Amino acid sequence: MATWQEVKNKVQAFRSYVQGLTPNAKSAAKYSFMISKDDIKELIDQAGGVTQLDGLRAYIGADTIEGQMVPTVYFVAVQKAGTDQYNDYDLTMTVPTGSTPLIGKTRPCPTMCSSANFLNS
Repeated sequence: MATWQEVKNKVQAFRSYVQGLTPNAKSAAKYSFMISKDDIKELIDQAGGVTQLDGLRAYIGADTIEGQMVPTVYFVAVQKAGTDQYNDYDLTMTVPTGSTPLIGKTRPCPTMCSSANFLNS
């Protein structure tokens, strides 16, 4: 498990990296992503009935802006499949065409930031 100091150092390192991006990539960069309890509940409850899934997995993606990668994040629900094994729920090698829940609208910062603290200032 990480310590808060390790998290602070890594967050600051990423913020420093962003400062070196081209102006367009820098303005598109996000420092954090928030998901609401309602969004989490939608993912956890997607199996239906009283069955709830067992967690969330974050996938890191990126937009390429002026040749520079700007990270983004997506969340999918997972289902426990044995000791310490979790599989992405209802995903196969074929890209879904239906309405499999996915959180891609993660309320990024900027613009939807927390009040100032040691991670975001």
